[in-house]
Amino acid sequence: MKTPLCVPRVLLLGSSFLGGLSGSVVQFVFAWASSQYGAVALGGTLLAGMLPSLLLTFVGGVFADRNDARRMLFAGAVVSAVVLFTTTWWHAVAPAAVVFMVSNFALSVTGAVFGGSSYVIPAALFPKDELVRINANLSLADDAAYLVGPLLAAAIFLATGVVGSLLFAAAVGLVAGAWLLALPPVPRSEATEALNLKFVAAGFVYISKTASTMRLVLFFATTNVLAAAFQVASPFFADALGGAQAYALLLSAMNLGMTASNLALSAVPIRASEKLIFASGLFQGLALAALGRSRSLPGAVVFGAVHDAMANMSSTVFISYLQAKVPEALLGRVFAAVNTLAMLLTPLGFASAPWLIARLGAATSVVALGLVSAAVAAIFCGLRGCLAKES
Repeated sequence: MKTPLCVPRVLLLGSSFLGGLSGSVVQFVFAWASSQYGAVALGGTLLAGMLPSLLLTFVGGVFADRNDARRMLFAGAVVSAVVLFTTTWWHAVAPAAVVFMVSNFALSVTGAVFGGSSYVIPAALFPKDELVRINANLSLADDAAYLVGPLLAAAIFLATGVVGSLLFAAAVGLVAGAWLLALPPVPRSEATEALNLKFVAAGFVYISKTASTMRLVLFFATTNVLAAAFQVASPFFADALGGAQAYALLLSAMNLGMTASNLALSAVPIRASEKLIFASGLFQGLALAALGRSRSLPGAVVFGAVHDAMANMSSTVFISYLQAKVPEALLGRVFAAVNTLAMLLTPLGFASAPWLIARLGAATSVVALGLVSAAVAAIFCGLRGCLAKES
């Protein structure tokens, strides 16, 4: 049996925190800087960051099942740093919205190719009955970074602009990747299997033959469209409540909600189930609708925290659900297939959000997105039969 006693948790938690800190700074800078060029520019930047995952995530899944996850994640950190260094130079020479679109596209390619290995490490090093807690603990470190990250990013951004902020993020990301090299090796049992179409498509085949997994993938595919549109609407919604500082506070509050959710998941033994995933999605949608109706920053902060608490519970339970059920040798490819299918329609959310905001306004758009999200969760819960006994 796998045991967590042999794993230097401090390295995993430290890497998760530093990686989250780097990511939160990049997210804030790209979103806020792009929004200054208008809703279309922000939507384009977010869309550019999504498209590569639809085509290249399965490549990352193949790499994850054939290579040591530690080395793959470190390589990803190095490539990401190169992208950020290039972005700072480009922005300094010729600042424009296209800088952030192209850079986000490049970072997305890097994440799609190298990031899939992150799902392999917990399943390879920890017992299955500990996976919910382990994933929650790792998310706690990441959430702590995203709690302080937007505030830190806003301070660095105001003091040094885009260039200083992204150089800071690149340096921190490199340290996060390097720490993982001190973990025990994670050999892949499928490394010698022939690399052919059957091997590459194994994750999609597994999903197609597993009804429960397919149902969850369809649920996330639908709600991710709405979440993407909310990402575009949120800076404009926050702008009416106080500008960049209000946006930073809203992001920090939402990540505080994620932190609270992970504390609960790490403290209370919970069985990963479809029922819990759909229930979390229902409350997530209702919180989003209430957020859109808020006319003051304190109210928006509270409902934003509840929204992300429920979103985090849903996603963390789903990750643990798959890690416990999927054969370890298939983990990389199954997660790649899940992510590809779940994000398939997400570009529609980024592309349609500017149209929605122009006609309804940011606040009303957020309310509509929340109500639709809650309705989707209720429908899937009904299809699953949430009142029935778990199979």
